Amino acid sequence: MTGTFKKIRRRVWLILNILVVFWMLAGVLCMQVPPSEFWPAGFVALSLPGALVLNFLFLLYWVFRRSWLLVLPLAALLLGWNYYGRLLAINFAEEVPKEAKTLQVLSFNTHVFNAYDKIVEGVPQVSNDMVDWVATHPADVFCLQEFYSRVNSIEYNNFNRIGTRYGKYKFVSTLETDRIKANLGIVIFSKYPILQGGTIHFLNKQRESANRAAWADLDVNGDTVRIYAVHLQSMSIKSEDIENTYSAIGNEESFKKEGRNVARRLKRGFIARAQQVEQLLEHVRQSPYPAIVCGDFNDIPFSYTYQELAEELENAFVKAGNGVGATYNGPLPFLRIDNQFYSPGLRAVSFETHYEMGLSDHFPISATYVLEPKAAE
Repeated sequence: MTGTFKKIRRRVWLILNILVVFWMLAGVLCMQVPPSEFWPAGFVALSLPGALVLNFLFLLYWVFRRSWLLVLPLAALLLGWNYYGRLLAINFAEEVPKEAKTLQVLSFNTHVFNAYDKIVEGVPQVSNDMVDWVATHPADVFCLQEFYSRVNSIEYNNFNRIGTRYGKYKFVSTLETDRIKANLGIVIFSKYPILQGGTIHFLNKQRESANRAAWADLDVNGDTVRIYAVHLQSMSIKSEDIENTYSAIGNEESFKKEGRNVARRLKRGFIARAQQVEQLLEHVRQSPYPAIVCGDFNDIPFSYTYQELAEELENAFVKAGNGVGATYNGPLPFLRIDNQFYSPGLRAVSFETHYEMGLSDHFPISATYVLEPKAAE
């Protein structure tokens, strides 16, 4: 009887393991499918981390059982190794030659420096601590999304406080908003001269979206590097939505209502970002210079958005980072939605997520790149 029970248990675990492997395959395949053409693919891809973790747990289970069946999760792990690398990066420090040309890039969604979280007598007040942290960071290039500045205010003119005061060059892609004429959008600051720049205005169902990408060509001691600062369509999910969903557990009707609300917003985001990343990559492909594409992509590494970028560009966190690299500072843990990608001609040698700056809903990320010597003609 005991032997029969063991056989049944083993068969059940084997079937479950096979199902997890098929789940993994489905998730990988769905990352290749544009959600704008088949939106359910976005949700399947979103679930892939769960399959990756379960497959690893099955590997440990079969090892513990000393069963030859460990070959199944082991084969899946080896075949999907690149996707595990998106979950957890392990890299060793690289020594950079003194003669090498380097470029350190900081990317940060500043959440308008929390200006609208603190309003005094009807006037937004920015976080001085956040502005000062950015202004004094040693990076060579600053790609700031949800940038906020008040042109007619000496105290809150962040163009001056971050840029002019420290002799930085800047490229601005902002909209004028609210009654006190504040500028909101994307700004690229650089210690190196900016040769030219522009804005990619994303289309959403043939209408211009508030999200955008700015680009600037920098003269880095005689070499030209193109920098993209990107802000793709938001998930449009607030902390309250997540908290409401958690609190609705146990109340079937309320949970379904909150769940449908979150699912609708995720669906809209999947579709919009799929269109935007295609428009972005079309521009990147035409760059005559090595490019760094960084910013708030509002999508995890298991998405069509990330997959499209990763097929053509390297990811600085994967190549030079360590740990899980979570960048979302909110109620959902372990989300990495801010990234830096780069093209041939550059090499990432270090990457850091700045958890010490926790005043925004995103953590800043920085990477240092080596400009590879040009091949002799």
